[in-house]
Parts: sequence; C-alpha cells; structure tokens
Amino acid sequence: MKKFILIGLVSIMLSCKAFYGLEPTFTIGMSESDFKLQNRSELVSAANDGTKIYRTYNAFTSYKFFFFQKEKLVRFEKGTLADDYQFIRYQ
Repeated sequence: MKKFILIGLVSIMLSCKAFYGLEPTFTIGMSESDFKLQNRSELVSAANDGTKIYRTYNAFTSYKFFFFQKEKLVRFEKGTLADDYQFIRYQ
C-alpha cells in the first residue's frame, strides 16, 4: 500500500513539473544555438543586421521574446500578444 502512495505522489509531482517546467531557460549573453537546444522557440523576425527575435509561449506566463545580435542573447521582453515584438523598440 505504501508503494502505491509513493508512486501516486511521484506521478503528481512529475505532472506538476510538466506544466510549470515549461519556462524558458536563458541567460543574457548565451549563444543562439544553446538557447535553441534548451527551449522550444520559434523565430519570428530576422533582420539584415543579424538581429533575430525568438518567441516562446506558456499558457501561465504568456509570450516571451528573446533578442539576439551576432548570435548572442542581448535582450528579453514579455508580451501578452503573439506580435508584441513588433512594438518593442530596439535599443
């Protein structure tokens, strides 16, 4: 009986991790390739100067936008709509 309770607790903990573990993992300055390996993201914009914007989405935290220049993460912004990156000013 104790094994069933333990298995039940472990399954509950793992299912919670499935919902809350979807937060993007990043640090400013990380490489673009490392970011893509660690996170589910989609490229939403690419400019001729090498600037790229990736977007991630989580139902609990909405949209997050990651700005890369020269293949390094330089900026992170939050948004509520999928196209909010268009209204964020470049620095």
